[in-house]
Amino acid sequence: MLPQPSKYGLFGPFARRRALLAALFALLAACQPKLYSATPAAPLAGPVSAGAVAIDPAGRRLAAVNPDSGSVTLVTLDPLTVQAEIATGADPRTLSFTPDGLRLLVANHGACTLSVIDTTAGTVVGQVAVGALPYGVVAGSRRAYVSLAGVPQVVVVDLDTLTVSAAVPLLPFPTGLALTADQARLYVTHLYSGTVSVIDTASLTVQTIPAAAPEANLAQFITLSPDGAHAYLPQTYSFAGRLDLAYNTTVQPVVGVLALGSEAAAPAATLALSTGDQAVNLPFAAALSRDGLRLYVANAGSDDVSVLDASTLTELGQAGADLARLETGHNPRGLALSPDGLRLYVDNVLDGTLDVFDTTTLTRVQTVRLTNIPLPKDVLEGKRLFNSARPPLSTGNWLSCATCHLDGGADGRTWAGFPDGPRNTPALFGAAITLPLHWNGDLDELQDTEQTIRTIQGGAGLVAGAVNPSLGPANAGRSAALDALAAYLGTLAPPPSPYTVDAETLARGQRSFARWGCAACHRGPDLTDQQTHTSDIGDAALERHQAGPLPRFDTPALAGAWATAPYFHDGSSATLRDTLFSRGFHNMGPALDAAELADLIAYMQAQP
Repeated sequence: MLPQPSKYGLFGPFARRRALLAALFALLAACQPKLYSATPAAPLAGPVSAGAVAIDPAGRRLAAVNPDSGSVTLVTLDPLTVQAEIATGADPRTLSFTPDGLRLLVANHGACTLSVIDTTAGTVVGQVAVGALPYGVVAGSRRAYVSLAGVPQVVVVDLDTLTVSAAVPLLPFPTGLALTADQARLYVTHLYSGTVSVIDTASLTVQTIPAAAPEANLAQFITLSPDGAHAYLPQTYSFAGRLDLAYNTTVQPVVGVLALGSEAAAPAATLALSTGDQAVNLPFAAALSRDGLRLYVANAGSDDVSVLDASTLTELGQAGADLARLETGHNPRGLALSPDGLRLYVDNVLDGTLDVFDTTTLTRVQTVRLTNIPLPKDVLEGKRLFNSARPPLSTGNWLSCATCHLDGGADGRTWAGFPDGPRNTPALFGAAITLPLHWNGDLDELQDTEQTIRTIQGGAGLVAGAVNPSLGPANAGRSAALDALAAYLGTLAPPPSPYTVDAETLARGQRSFARWGCAACHRGPDLTDQQTHTSDIGDAALERHQAGPLPRFDTPALAGAWATAPYFHDGSSATLRDTLFSRGFHNMGPALDAAELADLIAYMQAQP
């Protein structure tokens, strides 16, 4: 549950002194902890964005997240020296300096906390429980804002009391944040769409800017131009409706651009990051030069940074030209420019290093060790392979496993172009203990993902020579790299559910789950029998197979089901409630009263 805004109510500390209330009222008002207030804050030096790496406003220090180490590293910039590596909490994703540079705020995605670091001492001075799956954080002069991908909300953190003072409900999976220089508006991206929410920070009201294209996906960060005229959103277009799927037609790496106004915003242009048959993969973060003429984009899946001339965009409303691509370390997820714009800093989270580039010559001038990643060697190598689109994982840097399964999850898309019909992207949580894989259960070992690399991603593969057919002889042991990929897949687990359910409701839901036959197939700790079953789910399946036998589908695990909508092989149910009002065996909803229906849904949402 979210923490309460404050333990001090109007009468809290003085409940036993009500006789003195009138005399002390003015004093009480003056001494109250500073909860959320609509009073305008002092302007910042410029817009602030959540990022995996940041530089303090004075340009003295840099900080970068180390997700797998559960830490951040502070670096002094003149001279470039590592000051300290500081443990924060599980899976820190983004950070932000306060305007005075004295504190650093870190959003710990896995720990559901916000760490507060004294940048002079290099120590954690506070931990704030903020809620489920914090992702983005930006600091203003009096308060900070944290996006909660799991709730979904943005919460307001008072920087004097270090308490959550307000929460703003939003559309699902809020991630990236950007705060305007006057601190009047907060822009929020949503991971699986190009939709942007705009929060008026005085009233905490929300305006929604629809996606420029329905294919927009994987929008994790947002950057504002120094003049506040444009917002830049690195993202991936996922063409799930195409019937002619090929590795180079499945997705398109882009930067979406919004034209910002005082009261509204609208799509302005799209910068395509692919050139000819060569692409980049997973545009993740962006940084814009102070003159607004040059845009840098970190591409996490192709291990490079695109350098773009943005001048034509601002002047003509057209995409800028690709100037260069800078080779980086593994999985660059953060960018920061020095105040003078002469240095570009890149956080390579799967190397634990910081690359430093001279922006005049576009050459790398230094690489600094930030952390020693504590993962086992094979798991780390497998994680790099999972997140990479470079050959032999794909051709032309187009596709990585993470393109559809970021962090092992699902992209929320149903792909129409598979030969056996539409297929909803499944999450890979618990893949090692819920085999077989795929909706038709045709991969009986994790190493059979070699088939996916070759047939879907367009890669040469990790095994020398022919790959053994799925359900045939084992591919395990044929390639150290493939075995490493399997080792990483075996570590994937669902994020903790943000749905808190009391014991009685959970017990009632579990009884209903068994009573209506759900547990016949969805059993065990991950709620799957690991078998395939004949099914008549959905009209599409019936029509496709009307002249032959009904298809068979592998029982999906329900662990982490709260995060994996839509449901069924064809994505025909948008919510867990919809699954209980579908065709065939699952159509038990009409027989349930409202109370039992609520209990059953609560039980499924609370998994694992």
